[in-house]
Amino acid sequence: MFKKLAEAIKRKPIIGWGIFAVVMVGVFALGILAASITERRAEIATLYNNKKIEITGINPHNEEWGINYPREYNTWKKTADMDFKSKHLGNMPEDVLESRPEMVVLWGRIRFFA
Repeated sequence: MFKKLAEAIKRKPIIGWGIFAVVMVGVFALGILAASITERRAEIATLYNNKKIEITGINPHNEEWGINYPREYNTWKKTADMDFKSKHLGNMPEDVLESRPEMVVLWGRIRFFA
């Protein structure tokens, strides 16, 4: 098998460069994966080693959890924000018939409660 591959590479060197490129991309991807795993482990270690208060048992007080996990606590607090607006309406009420009056014609003849 390797003799056939070597002969093919001698005839067409581009095959060798292609194999080299595929192997380099694979090694790069594995390196990125290994770095990500190492970074996550370091993050977990710093979270557990740098706790400001010790929480034991079941504790429903969010503010106490927020001391040890400020990023998670702040994003949780943002969920109470009710003025979110996006392309897909969000939390703000919008009169769709006012913005798209053709919807009246579209839904006008459908009998929902027949």
